Amino acid sequence: MKKRISNKKLTWILAIIFVVISFYPLFAFLGTQTLRTWDESRVAASSYEMTKTKNPLVVTFDYKPDHWSVKPPLAIWIEALSIKIFGGNEAAVRIPSALAIMFLGVVIILLSGVIQKPFLGFYSASVMICSKGLLYYHSGRSADYDALLCLFMISYLLLFFVYTETKDKKYYKLFFIALILATLTKGVQALLPLPFLPIYVLFRKQFVSLLKDKSTYIGIGLFVLFVGGYYIGRELSYGGYLKAVYENELGGRMLTVIEGHYGGNDYYFKELQENYFTYFLPLLGLALVFNLFIKDKQAQRLSFFAFFTALLIFIIITIVKTKLPWYNAPLIPLFGLIIGTSLYVIHNWIISLKKHIPDINALIFVGYFAVFFTPYVEIVNHIYKPKEHPWYHPHYSRLELMNMIIDKKFNIEEPIVYMDSDNLQDFMFYFHVMNHYGVKAIRKDINNLKVGDVLQINEPKNFELISSKFEYEEIYTHVQSKLIRLKNIKE
Repeated sequence: MKKRISNKKLTWILAIIFVVISFYPLFAFLGTQTLRTWDESRVAASSYEMTKTKNPLVVTFDYKPDHWSVKPPLAIWIEALSIKIFGGNEAAVRIPSALAIMFLGVVIILLSGVIQKPFLGFYSASVMICSKGLLYYHSGRSADYDALLCLFMISYLLLFFVYTETKDKKYYKLFFIALILATLTKGVQALLPLPFLPIYVLFRKQFVSLLKDKSTYIGIGLFVLFVGGYYIGRELSYGGYLKAVYENELGGRMLTVIEGHYGGNDYYFKELQENYFTYFLPLLGLALVFNLFIKDKQAQRLSFFAFFTALLIFIIITIVKTKLPWYNAPLIPLFGLIIGTSLYVIHNWIISLKKHIPDINALIFVGYFAVFFTPYVEIVNHIYKPKEHPWYHPHYSRLELMNMIIDKKFNIEEPIVYMDSDNLQDFMFYFHVMNHYGVKAIRKDINNLKVGDVLQINEPKNFELISSKFEYEEIYTHVQSKLIRLKNIKE
């Protein structure tokens, strides 16, 4: 008689298979494109600066306390560590995000294995890794906050669910740890699904037992200690931080449109439909209806736990005035759990036919291949040797030229001058890395430029200013960005 594989062993086998499947989409050509404008460039610069300031409490930009991005520092700490290990380059600051999505898939599979449903986790993780929203801009392949937020947020939600199913205290304790880590990653956004949890335990008739559990109060105390301690500590280190948090994260972002990021009530649905969950969105509605009628009540509870947490997040981000597409990111793994539940039930039904079908495993493999091949290939093609879109190439040519200088493709003895009027957000990380690797880079105001200076000019308006004041020698031109040497002052 053929020996049946244990649940624990099967869970780990599926987790390893997921790691293999996800490795190429997450890590291939990770450092090929230059850092993206705004958040990614800024987070990378702040992470590099933390390796120099060695101040874990205060996040800086241009070595000044950063009040534009006021998130807690966990992502910055992790990226700073990655820079220490892998050096100052694009891949180093993106590796933590790629690992976060990979670990999230593993966590989903392992926690599904705890409730004896590893295939449910595997199918859910597969939906996630084949969804464009977590592999394209601002998430699993970007040095932003959102991949780490997804890892810790979905982890604390699943840990809470598993605790309500198993009553094993270690999952309740791990829930609080993941909640703290999520909040230290992206502040208030990590708490969006939290109000649903007391409603869920009321529904499960476990609310009173949680109130009586001392672990609840220890967990809340640790949350206040670590999260509240960070916010208060940073405010005490220099004034104005809590005011900046309110203006950027709470009142300002929620009640008003910041930096032109506006949209209608259908904004996030359109993003899901067109960019984030394109292939699987039609399956989501079918899965929700299908899951209403399944006999496995535990799987059904997980499906609707995921649905209502996703619904709460969706409602809140729709109400918030400032709209940004990556606010959708935590919805993807939750939607994956809903679809994964349906696929798991279908999987079990196919297994039940093994008396009538000789090679049932081959049928399951063909079914998996049919569902996931097309979206997986689309993602693989997208990340293969990525090239700049012609529309954006002039903008990012400045960073490509800085990489050429860092790689010593030009034999220039003088310092490279960058103008203060240029876009500091974009090039600050590269500016730091140039000096790190022995290429001297300095910044000057236009009025302090002198004959003999070697400049990298990126903005057409700055080139016009220089041309009106100086005669120059062109050293190299890359798309829109120019490397020039000032020769004479024009009369």
